[in-house]
Amino acid sequence: MSDLKLASEFPALGRADWMKRVEAVLKGASFEEKLVHSSADGIRLEPLYGQLAGPRAARATQVPWTLHQRVDHPDAARANGLALDDLANGATGLVLVMKDSATARGYGIDPSLLARVLQGVHLHAVALRVEGSASMALAELIATQPIDPERLNASFALTNPADAAELARRGYTGPYMEADGRSWHEQGATEAQELGATLATAVATLRSLERLNDVHLVRSVGITLAANQDMFATLAKFRAIRLLWRRVLQAAGLPDAPLRLHAETSWRMMAVKDPHTNILRATTAVFGAGLGGADSITVLPFSLAQGLPNAFARRVARNVQNVLAEESNLWRVADPASGAGYIETYTQGLCEAAWKVFQAAEAGDWPAPNPSSTAGLPVIGTTAYPLRDEFAPETEALS
Repeated sequence: MSDLKLASEFPALGRADWMKRVEAVLKGASFEEKLVHSSADGIRLEPLYGQLAGPRAARATQVPWTLHQRVDHPDAARANGLALDDLANGATGLVLVMKDSATARGYGIDPSLLARVLQGVHLHAVALRVEGSASMALAELIATQPIDPERLNASFALTNPADAAELARRGYTGPYMEADGRSWHEQGATEAQELGATLATAVATLRSLERLNDVHLVRSVGITLAANQDMFATLAKFRAIRLLWRRVLQAAGLPDAPLRLHAETSWRMMAVKDPHTNILRATTAVFGAGLGGADSITVLPFSLAQGLPNAFARRVARNVQNVLAEESNLWRVADPASGAGYIETYTQGLCEAAWKVFQAAEAGDWPAPNPSSTAGLPVIGTTAYPLRDEFAPETEALS
């Protein structure tokens, strides 16, 4: 097999040869107008690239990303049953969505019932994320069990730096606070606006935690970004935030430390009509975030825009990730897009544009997203190719 050289049978061709064929097809039309386009952030994107070296943007360890499932049912016993079912069928983490969280979408857990929601859950064996006002309640619950906080995979959504210092004192390794780009994305922000604003929030959070020592400080802040159906934009965006974070740590004179990066599939892209098409959107989003280096991912169940998703919709959300991680094995290659000219160009362009947004935000001039932007909104099944008869919603019947 070592003597088999199939490529030698073909003539060597370069970009000039490709351009001749393209010009023949265009028949005098402009190459720039037909085949070159710009992203929403003005990044020039061409139709063909060669290999291009760039900085690595890999995760800290090459293991499967954490498969998170939302726990948001208002009934504590029902929420507990759904969480246990998720963990028995592929989920490796839980997102505890409190009813006062901006991401509750009208549902969510009562923080006073957290112990009932987590009854029977082996807290030392799963990753936990809190959204809303139950972070310290979770810490108090953990304190009643024989669990070493340092060995837990927990991300808290604290707003008080003093609480973060307390968790550090108890041995938690963080992240204690979160810089969240989802709200920017939902307002219609471009990728660079979301990155720059989120980075500015993360830096402001770091400053509020200066009482922590350097070891705790560099692990104190996590970042959450939205992943949408534009796979390449999502991939480049997630690579870019790692490079931007590395630059922040260098500028601040802090030791290099891997960023804890979480992805959630875009709420903005969720269709109310023909919601089963959301399964395809979520699959593409997870593909981009997974290849882009997300440490953990949450898939919004496809029927969430219609109501509280039922067990079937939750199962599909789990299995979108299970298939991509365990059958497609997307996690096995570290930074798989590294060296790809298109992605490297897109990543670098986002880094440069986002850094300008970040610098402006640092000076008090935060980005102003365009809420009327159609970017990232669903099209198929809503404005194009609508169903004649909608299927019954895959949602819970709440009393």
